[in-house]
Amino acid sequence: MKKIALDSWDRKEHFEFYQDFADPNFNITTNLNTHSLYIKASQADLSFTYCYLYCLSRAIEQCDFMRYRIVDGCPVESEKVTISSTFLKEDNTFRFITLSESSDVNEFIQQSEENKKVGLSQPLLGEMFLSNCSSVEQVYVSILPWFQFTSFKHARHSEDNLGIPKIIFGKLNEDKNSLPVSIEVHHGLVDGYHLSLFLDEFQRQIIALCCQLEEEKKF
Repeated sequence: MKKIALDSWDRKEHFEFYQDFADPNFNITTNLNTHSLYIKASQADLSFTYCYLYCLSRAIEQCDFMRYRIVDGCPVESEKVTISSTFLKEDNTFRFITLSESSDVNEFIQQSEENKKVGLSQPLLGEMFLSNCSSVEQVYVSILPWFQFTSFKHARHSEDNLGIPKIIFGKLNEDKNSLPVSIEVHHGLVDGYHLSLFLDEFQRQIIALCCQLEEEKKF
């Protein structure tokens, strides 16, 4: 993690402007074009959910502004972040699962599935959650596969001002290859322009994985 030199940062005024807001975050909701990923993942016998989460992790790695955080009131950049995603137990209660950091999709899925098995066996505030809950080097993800949505509001602590992005995925529209996604970010760190760049990168990663799975199918 490296400290951002505030005095020479082009967002200095924006960062300072939003610091005293009671809620400095803003949220956008849109539909993500998943192209042929659902079909390609099914053909490769891979989880579609893990595949788009893998693409998400790759997009975050490519977009430095999605790794900006606030520590002790100062802006910092994390070199890497992990995804903390909700998954359901058999009793339909959820657990927070830390996903893999692998740059290989098969390894990402395998390690994430292992983490999921461990995490689902623990209480909500179990070891996996407690070992990561204070870290800013993560992105919060929730998955709502039962319905599509056009807006979303998060539950939040009154002093939640660390700049950790919160990303929500909804139900896939298979006819349109469209996935609802809600993204919440700290306005002192990120603007709408940055989210447009991030969504473009997310779609590039999805297309790249589709091509990779298609090539692997040929061998």
